[in-house]
Amino acid sequence: MDVEYDPEREAFAAMKLAAEADGAERKRWINAALAWIELTRLRAPVGRERLGREEAV
Repeated sequence: MDVEYDPEREAFAAMKLAAEADGAERKRWINAALAWIELTRLRAPVGRERLGREEAV
């Protein structure tokens, strides 16, 4: 499955917005960045598994 977004880039963008925000808005952007980072972590093992299968073929 081809994904059109880069979770790391999205996390960086959310943290940049958090740095520019105040109060509750800052907290929301930080939470968004943490969610993107979690997606990056969840996505990484799948990529390695897929690579291993392609190399075995």
